[in-house]
Amino acid sequence: MKHETRAARFVDFLERRSALLIAGTIVLTLLLILPMLTMAPTEQASSDPAGEVFDLLGEINERFAAPVHPAVYLIEGRDDDVLTQPVLFELYRNSTALLEADRNGELGPHGPSTEQYLYRLYDIDTNRETVGIVSSVALAVQEALTADPRLNVSLETATTDMVKIALHHIFANPDTEELFESLGNGRASEKRTVLGQEIDYWTAPALIFSVVADNEKLGGGTFTLGVGGGDTVIDKERFNRNVQGLLRGDEETYRLWGLAIDLNLESSDEGQTAGLFIMLTVIAAVLIVGIGLRSYWAMALTGVGLGMLIIWLKGFSALVGLKGGLINDLIVPIAMISLGVDFAVHAVKRYQEEQEIGRLPPIQALRVGLTGVLGALLLAMLSDGIAFLSNLSSGIEGVIHFGAAAAIATVSSFVILGIVVPITLARIDKIRSSGRQPKTLGWRIVHLATKLVSGTGVAALSGVAIIFLVVVWTEVGIAILGGIVVLFLLVPLGAMWWSNRRRPLPTELQPDNVGWDIHFPKLLRVESAIMALARVWPVVLVVTITVTSFSVWKALDLKPTFDVQDFFDTNSDFVVGLDMLDKYIGDRGGEPGLIYIRGDLTDPQALLTIDTFIDRLREVPQIARNENGEVETFSHALSLVRDVTASEFASKVIGRASGIAIMDSNGDGIPDSADQINAIYDYLIQNGLPQDEDTLRYDAGLVKTFLIHDPSGADEDVTVLRLGIVGSRELSQVAAAEDRLTPLLRILEDNPSITKAGLTGSPFTRNAQLSATTRTLRTSVPIAAVGAFILLLVAMRSFRYALVTIIPIGLVVAWLYGFMSMTGFALNFVTATIGAISIGVGVDFSIHMTERFREELGKAPDKYQALRQAAGGTGVALVASAASSIVGFGIMGFAPMPMFASFGQLTAVMIFLALAASLVVLPSLLLLVTRDGSSQPDAETNQ
Repeated sequence: MKHETRAARFVDFLERRSALLIAGTIVLTLLLILPMLTMAPTEQASSDPAGEVFDLLGEINERFAAPVHPAVYLIEGRDDDVLTQPVLFELYRNSTALLEADRNGELGPHGPSTEQYLYRLYDIDTNRETVGIVSSVALAVQEALTADPRLNVSLETATTDMVKIALHHIFANPDTEELFESLGNGRASEKRTVLGQEIDYWTAPALIFSVVADNEKLGGGTFTLGVGGGDTVIDKERFNRNVQGLLRGDEETYRLWGLAIDLNLESSDEGQTAGLFIMLTVIAAVLIVGIGLRSYWAMALTGVGLGMLIIWLKGFSALVGLKGGLINDLIVPIAMISLGVDFAVHAVKRYQEEQEIGRLPPIQALRVGLTGVLGALLLAMLSDGIAFLSNLSSGIEGVIHFGAAAAIATVSSFVILGIVVPITLARIDKIRSSGRQPKTLGWRIVHLATKLVSGTGVAALSGVAIIFLVVVWTEVGIAILGGIVVLFLLVPLGAMWWSNRRRPLPTELQPDNVGWDIHFPKLLRVESAIMALARVWPVVLVVTITVTSFSVWKALDLKPTFDVQDFFDTNSDFVVGLDMLDKYIGDRGGEPGLIYIRGDLTDPQALLTIDTFIDRLREVPQIARNENGEVETFSHALSLVRDVTASEFASKVIGRASGIAIMDSNGDGIPDSADQINAIYDYLIQNGLPQDEDTLRYDAGLVKTFLIHDPSGADEDVTVLRLGIVGSRELSQVAAAEDRLTPLLRILEDNPSITKAGLTGSPFTRNAQLSATTRTLRTSVPIAAVGAFILLLVAMRSFRYALVTIIPIGLVVAWLYGFMSMTGFALNFVTATIGAISIGVGVDFSIHMTERFREELGKAPDKYQALRQAAGGTGVALVASAASSIVGFGIMGFAPMPMFASFGQLTAVMIFLALAASLVVLPSLLLLVTRDGSSQPDAETNQ
């Protein structure tokens, strides 16, 4: 046929210029190292789709000043009560060590420095100025003990009874309500007589407090909980860990955790631990390739080819400006191992078939074999590209860049592993065939031992090189890859060439699979199993329809969820800390949700409307409440105004400064006129909120974290209400909160002085991200299927064969997501990418099988014999390719980091399902659509 003639001419062209092709590939790889090293992306691709929730959060992060960097810590008593002298004294002692370390410049993220990072502010819980530590029960008890003339002791020398008396007086003071709220769930009191006094004897299993640092000294900006964010975020996390280490001390009487203080560092730490398993994944894949193809040289070339693939991926990605991130930096390179191995196995296996069956010399076997498989390889590459590029339809930058990066990797795999590797292998075999090879038993033993040692070495070093290229140290990875080329390719080739010069008598090529032969019983041979199932194809199709229907039904139950336990080790400090937060704070705390309010907030009616809105928040059960059942909104424009009207001192100071008397005639905490409110804002923005003549309750920097106000009146006022969203790890809770809050926003929007009211914050942005990810799956899968079908229809010139070849895509996706639903896997930003990868792998497997069947159909006497030939050749290659990937990714499934473990497990399952669809279901479909006695696929292909 015409396309076969074109393929033969193309392969002949490549083979005649093979030296130039190999040299060009090496040169291009070396050139791509430069952009890989010098143009690597410093910015991470955003996982945020477009939408108001992100616009509002961006405006808040950009416009609201952040003078302080806060971090929250939780302690749990080893004896179930933290309100004892031993616990509080250890915490006080460690807190004092923290303050001393800061004075000595020991808290810097990069080691000792001259900077002092802890922030000085007024602690409204203890009604005193403090440095760094806010809402600390230990510091409050120390002050109470020394200030009480009846006790007059320090925390160090006090007894637990004395501590309980101090706590009684502290918690009886209504001004220390927030300090009381810092006690964890399970707190309790009973009346007891202690040292002659009847007191409320308080106990609590845990407590929380905050440490605040100077944000500008730590690099400025905002501290957003999310992977990525650059060096500034990493520095803040290092500082948080330094603080945590000092506050922990020896942990004799308590255990302490920081709450979400080091997401990126935790991710990096666990990623490095998972690196061992990623490396083992590559090693296993390369070893299985060697065993499946029974060739040391094929294994060595595949290992080197995978390393070159990573360089091409990173180099071209840098050149076209693709951004980094978890998906592009880790998931894409690791996922492409499967596609790379697939291209190599099919190309090399077909070349080996022609050598073994046709007894052809290397170059002729290459021409025949590569010509036969080239069409399938090209179709696989194009269909993969369509599958991955379908993600460009997404509105999420991270998904778009994932699709582009995966498409680059696919083309690179086709060129390096599908074309260059088999051509290089043929040239090596040509060198081997030019010399006499002894066939004594001793030689065979030495030959096998050398191959085993060398094969193990090349597989191990390939895994090391790739993990260094991907996540550890790029330059070292490049050096290791170069070492593999020299030690395991060039040195053996040089030795072989020198040996052949000394013994130039040509003999028959000694097979490269000496000692690798494994003989299976006939019933266990691939073609026998495929044919046995194909002969009962009606049963196979009925079972397939049943299983697929059930899988689709289960897949519809799969909802996007987010839980840190899906990403991080359940025993890590990060996860345990959040578990402790849920246990001891529960409904009294939650992840911050934000209500954005913009307009003329000097209008008393606008503030009254905000007050009404806050009152209505009690209708939303997903919002955190304090001990009295009231919703906490923290500081904002209304609370600042009421702080002023409640303070005679502050009202007088602002009145004198502005010349406008601050009056609240009706006692609602809101001044009587817009001029008065404007005067309050003007003063607070410039001077802060005074507590007394010597102390500021909030300095001007802190005020700007609650209120945006332009004294000139050119811009509108902006304030933010901060709400705790309870149980936000369950997206159903976030969605329910959003459904209830959205209608309430109309209360604000209906006021003419309020021009904008919106909902944002990390719970709602994450909900939007995962919802967009789900939408992307729903759109990209049909686009990929339709695009691949059109491609196959044009290439195969047969509707029926294009249709049955595309069916495995739907089967694999349905089976995979049904499996995820039944086994409890979550649909998140990482696992969703497996859907796109499954399309690529699924269509690859089916293309190879269909193309080989159609090729054999023109030679075999009937369709059953054609299927047997295809199964014995391509079917075996599919099993070898799938086995290498399944074993490799199965090893990754044991990684301690759940994110990589779930990716490895699901990818291994997905590849197995793709293999089953191609070797169990597709043969039955091919028999169904092929006429008996036909020597051609169908009339549509006759030209």
